[in-house]
Amino acid sequence: MRLADIHCHILPYVDDGAEHIEEMEALLASAVEQGIEIICATPHLRHGMFESTDEEIVRQYRRACGYIEEKGLPIRLFLSREYFCDDSFLRRLNEKRLIPMGWGNTVLAEFSGRYSAEKIEGFLKKILDAGWTPLIAHVERYGSLDEDIIRGFVEMGAKVQINAGSVLGREGHWQKKLCWSLLRHDLVSVVASDAHDPNYRPNELALCANKIGHKLGQDRAKKVLWDGPVKILSLDKGE
Repeated sequence: MRLADIHCHILPYVDDGAEHIEEMEALLASAVEQGIEIICATPHLRHGMFESTDEEIVRQYRRACGYIEEKGLPIRLFLSREYFCDDSFLRRLNEKRLIPMGWGNTVLAEFSGRYSAEKIEGFLKKILDAGWTPLIAHVERYGSLDEDIIRGFVEMGAKVQINAGSVLGREGHWQKKLCWSLLRHDLVSVVASDAHDPNYRPNELALCANKIGHKLGQDRAKKVLWDGPVKILSLDKGE
């Protein structure tokens, strides 16, 4: 099965992902071993915590592209960000200073675990009203959300991403149960690795793909691990 990973933290020196070049190289090697063909690097942007500039992440992205080309790795690398939704993000939204995922108009939106469902909905509406499509990062992590609320967000026009580790039960029973229910009811657009490093938060996308294919069929696995990501990156017309 072809795999695309559009939420991960492989770029070094910019957030809590890869700490150095060697970790980036190890994460890329793992991706190649698993058969991942497309990656969208999504460094955090969160006021007061992860504040690497767009210029810095572009510099690290170009370095990663150079490494991929030099080694002849069979990976297409794209760049966006994982935007934490707060007042600082809204200023960027209003100023049109966002980096879309691929060639489309989707942005990866992260929320605090302390946000109410109403507050999350408010941010989603603002993103949609500004002409962007929000992809909700690891939706299973937000304790104020349940399947019915998430379904409402999808009906609004938002898209849903869940983490491979959560599907595999790495984050606990509740998150795993919610992920599988969302998958069964076709509410997930993307399963991504959210990989940060080779050891403690590794990329397990291929293992997750096998689990989903076994339980829900290859068509469903392909939809969330290839078709959905390709569509979000707006590559589907040319693939």
